[in-house]
Amino acid sequence: MFVTDANAIFREGLRTVIAQDEGLSVVGHGSHDVPAMLRSLADTRPDVVVLGLERIAADTESVVAAIFRAVPRTEVIVLGWDVGADALGMLMAQGVRAYLPKDVPHRYLLSTIYMSKFEDSRMAFSWPRPATRSRSEPAALSYREREVVELVGRALTNAQIGRKLRISEGTVKRHLHNIFVKLQAVSRLDAVNKAVEMSLISLD
Repeated sequence: MFVTDANAIFREGLRTVIAQDEGLSVVGHGSHDVPAMLRSLADTRPDVVVLGLERIAADTESVVAAIFRAVPRTEVIVLGWDVGADALGMLMAQGVRAYLPKDVPHRYLLSTIYMSKFEDSRMAFSWPRPATRSRSEPAALSYREREVVELVGRALTNAQIGRKLRISEGTVKRHLHNIFVKLQAVSRLDAVNKAVEMSLISLD
């Protein structure tokens, strides 16, 4: 994984958070010196690039395109502040895997990094805010569905979830289909976000 951000303190914080996860490693980092960053990317060939931005600027599109030219098979995750639909559309159209705000909790960033390697959809999410759901409203998910979505939030694959719960991978997929329908989720991460927001699961 390669981490880039103009703010050295934020960049070091990202490196620390990612490095503490035993399943991830940071192979390089850099500021927004684009030529230097591209040379480092070509040398390190990371699976994932975490691109920190203060704002979507005029040159953002060309920077993202240059990253994909340097490392065609990489996944790009953008961290920034709230942006408009047009800017998000531009990022997703270029092939950016996910957009997250810079104040996202660590666990969602790590889940996004893990999911970027096997989740087909493009993701643009804010982290869950306090739930507005009525306390009298019944839970949307069954106990088993809660188990499944919680394990998804811990970045387990369908096969790993099946082994842990002693159910088939096909059963896991059926549970996920039901979870997506009930929560009106568009991806695995979206389902996790909504389940946490509705207090159906906890990832702490």
